Order: sequence, then structure tokens, then C-alpha cells
Amino acid sequence: MSATDFTTGGGSPAQTIAKANVAYWSGPSTASSGGGSRTAGQNTAAQAVSLSAPVIAFKGRKQAGVPSSTSWEPTLVVTIPPLAATGLYTGVITHSVA
Repeated sequence: MSATDFTTGGGSPAQTIAKANVAYWSGPSTASSGGGSRTAGQNTAAQAVSLSAPVIAFKGRKQAGVPSSTSWEPTLVVTIPPLAATGLYTGVITHSVA
């Protein structure tokens, strides 16, 4: 799981909230299907991690030939820098399977 910085306007330093200011935790699985095992990367708020670098949302091992899926409701907490400009900030959060 990875993220970009969040920006508004022209993306100047005052118009950027760095991805390091975003805390993430996956929480537990809310639904799953198929065989195999699943382990949340950050099960609770106490295990929240900064998005300054890619993180693992879930680890798992699937059974060969058996389709599987996992759902969860992650939490993001954004710490807004004191000099941040007012505006609508956008960024990208990407979950991928490896």
C-alpha cells in the first residue's frame, strides 16, 4: 500500500501535506472468502504507521487453485501542518497485490 503527497493549488510547500503526515492502519478483515490465511498489517490504532514509505495492509497465503478475497475498512489520520494553506487537497492511495 502506498500514497502520494496531498496537494492543493500549485502544490507549493504551503499547499502540500506530505504523505509522512498521514497515519494508516488496516484494521481487521471485515469479510473474506476462499481458503488460506490472512493477517492484518496494523490491526489496531496503536499499530498505525506513517505512509512515508510503502506498508503492508494484509499478509496472506492462499490455497492453490482456490479463488480468495479479503475486505477491510482502513483508517487514515491526517496531521495538517500549522502553515498549510486552506484548500481542497487531493492525493492517491494505492493498494496492490504482490
